[in-house]
Amino acid sequence: MKGPVFLTLIGLVVIAALAILPFWAGPPPEEGLPDMAKFIGRFHPVLLHLPIGMLLLVLALETGRLFSKRKPGSSTQVAMFFAAASAVVAVLLGFVLYYSMPGDYGQELAERHLNGGIIFACGTVAAFVVKVWVDVADGRGAWFFWLLLLGSSGVMGYASHDGASLTHGEDYLTKYAPNEVRKLIGLPIKEEKGGKDGGGSKPTADAKPPAEQVVYTDIIVPILEQKCYSCHNADKQKGKYRMDEYDLLVKGGKEGDGIVHGKVDDSNIVVRMDLPEDDDEHMPPEGKKDLAPHEVVLIKWWIDKGASKDAKLADLEAPDAVKEALGKVVPPEVLAAQKAAAEGEIKKSAEKRESVKVDVERLRKEFPAALNFESQASSGVTFTAVSMRKDFGDDDLAKLAPVLPAMVSLDLSSCTVTDQGVKLLESADELRSLRLAETALTDAGLDALAKLSNLESLNLYGTPVTNQGVLKLAALPNLKKLYLWQTRVDAAGVEALKAKLPNCEIIMGL
Repeated sequence: MKGPVFLTLIGLVVIAALAILPFWAGPPPEEGLPDMAKFIGRFHPVLLHLPIGMLLLVLALETGRLFSKRKPGSSTQVAMFFAAASAVVAVLLGFVLYYSMPGDYGQELAERHLNGGIIFACGTVAAFVVKVWVDVADGRGAWFFWLLLLGSSGVMGYASHDGASLTHGEDYLTKYAPNEVRKLIGLPIKEEKGGKDGGGSKPTADAKPPAEQVVYTDIIVPILEQKCYSCHNADKQKGKYRMDEYDLLVKGGKEGDGIVHGKVDDSNIVVRMDLPEDDDEHMPPEGKKDLAPHEVVLIKWWIDKGASKDAKLADLEAPDAVKEALGKVVPPEVLAAQKAAAEGEIKKSAEKRESVKVDVERLRKEFPAALNFESQASSGVTFTAVSMRKDFGDDDLAKLAPVLPAMVSLDLSSCTVTDQGVKLLESADELRSLRLAETALTDAGLDALAKLSNLESLNLYGTPVTNQGVLKLAALPNLKKLYLWQTRVDAAGVEALKAKLPNCEIIMGL
């Protein structure tokens, strides 16, 4: 009994330490923590997936034990220990991160996420301790372990949602939820684009005559929205500074006044913009899209003229440099149209993904690990036959026909695919990368490839294609790389093709 008693005492100490940690530490220091603490704290998002995965593993194993007819021969105690231990470490790193950069995120949301993480870690430690005693008692008290396990999982889900909200915004999970789901969870219903008549996207805002444009609303806000709002909004407030509302933009954050009316050099947003790009204090920070020179000119001019919230363009004198900068500004109605188009593309991609999802799942069973979506959000499909090689031929390629229109990358190297099978690729309109190295492809098969207008990379290494055949590829406007090593194409054929595709790199090997 010494082992369980010792583990129980250690567990209780850890739970007590975690519970009093926020009270013992007090509020985060105004200036944050040193760079070393920031460096260590940023490993929190890396490590937090480990306890989540381990807890889900324990849930899966314990559920399987419930429905197993045989008496289980092993315990989930070790997996539960790693879930608890990694949860404690993840929470400590999250605590350091929170104290390192106070004010970078919404205070209420950040505190809720931190408290949720602490409760989750305490719950997993308690579940581990109870699991130890359940095993000692030969299964008695398992209901209490299940109670802690399910409770910890629920808190984990809630805390994970808050973490995603901190990083991506509070509407990250629900932004594209269909109206049926929105009704279920009590969110307002979204209006369908195009209104009730289904006539497409919403009409964009009517264009204003230049003289009627409000400088702040129609010129400055679109600049800030694109370059600054992602780090300075209601949910995320780097430097305790919000820029998404006029009064808060002027007020500034922990560095002082954001804007001093009529005084460009005293306005913190200008000071930060004018710093060298390699300066840690330069804004926007490294990795974010910097302001264009004409945007900086307009912001400085607006502040110099008093940074009015209501002044119209006709009310403010504009020197030639400002007039030139204004000519480079994208009108608000055009920005609205671009935003609507981008949202439309996202929706179109999601619909396309759904249309091939069933076929992808079905074909995955026949070609495990070979067929996948390009990414979690993409509708593009990738396929590689590298593990099948000579066992993959024309008949196998024909099975992929339902997903070929969504195919963006296809590797058929060393397969037994022939010219006849390659004809199927005519439907692969989205294909960007194609590898047919060491196949039996001949000049005849290049007719089908010449129709793939989006193709960017083509590997024909070790195929019997000739000078005359590869000239068909001149019909590919987006081809950037072509591999012709160990083919029947010689230097003269390469030069002839380069004359037709000057922007394509042709690789002939050594």
